[in-house]
Amino acid sequence: MSIKRYPQLAHWGAYTAVVEDGRLIRCEPFVDDPDPSPLLDSIVPMVYSDKRIRKPAVRRSWLQKREGSDRTLRGREDFVEVDWEFALDLVAQENRRVRDRYGASGLFTGSYGWSSAGRLHHARSLVRRFYFSGGGGVDQQGNYSWGAAQFFLPYVIGTFSPLTGRVTSWPSVVEHCELFVAFGGLALKNAQVSSGGAAEHALKPWLQKLARKGTPVINISPMRDDCPEFVNAEWIPIRPNTDVALMLALAYEIQRLGAQDEAFLHSHCVGYQQLADYLNGVSDGVAKTPAWASDITGIPTARIALLARQLIGVRSFITCSYSVQRAHRGEQPYWMMIALSAMLGQVGCRAAGSRSATAQ
Repeated sequence: MSIKRYPQLAHWGAYTAVVEDGRLIRCEPFVDDPDPSPLLDSIVPMVYSDKRIRKPAVRRSWLQKREGSDRTLRGREDFVEVDWEFALDLVAQENRRVRDRYGASGLFTGSYGWSSAGRLHHARSLVRRFYFSGGGGVDQQGNYSWGAAQFFLPYVIGTFSPLTGRVTSWPSVVEHCELFVAFGGLALKNAQVSSGGAAEHALKPWLQKLARKGTPVINISPMRDDCPEFVNAEWIPIRPNTDVALMLALAYEIQRLGAQDEAFLHSHCVGYQQLADYLNGVSDGVAKTPAWASDITGIPTARIALLARQLIGVRSFITCSYSVQRAHRGEQPYWMMIALSAMLGQVGCRAAGSRSATAQ
């Protein structure tokens, strides 16, 4: 019996593949990972699943007629398995034909997908590397994970670091944060995967420390279980895709109470007067009051007004999940989240400000 161990890194995290006599028998999580993803347990059955495609396959009529095949049969016709050498020849011939006839503009290099790969076997990286080394192709920009915020935030704050970078640290949040407001919640499942894989899944341990500290957490989401039960978060259910209306009402109430940080807004921001005019209905005749937002969000007027007062005068950290911006006009929640933090004068402060809620 021969047992070999191979360190690996997938989107689900770091692990060691244990192989016995050439057969994968288990995947052991990285020893220092405090909360490894249970998705690792799916690797062995996935490898040996009878649903797995084990050989290249070609649509039957295309195999027979190539360009002359009936394209209306796509999605309805059966596939014929071929060996690897034959499949590679087919791909090489078709690449050559398309490049010779249409140039680089005829070849799409996107193939955006994750599956279980880490960075080395990341589908899009490999496809782009292949085509770019052979004359180029049509690339793609952005992603479906945080695409709305990705392209918009650089126009607001010069970077999209609130999505992917550290704007504060978990130790600082645990030590100094006085109110944690999570639009879209803090679902642990969102921290199970990351591009390239995480050696440490740290969200759960840090949330446990936050709970032990007794820091108030408010989960603003249509779903209660978007925040772990052990966090003891207050749940404010909200109608989906109405987060911006709530944020606008919070901003309205903050400025109505005269609690906005005028010094910060004048020294670090541009455009607050336009926002204030919009909040007060100067530009459209509709004041963004808690009552106005209540009709849209389904949250009681009094609770909206109370949340605004809770944000004032404390070190508050506001987060948005990626899901909040995966919608029509998805750039607006992140824009307004940052504006709200700016009104409180807490952008750039330790354990305060705003960022996405998917950080490991």
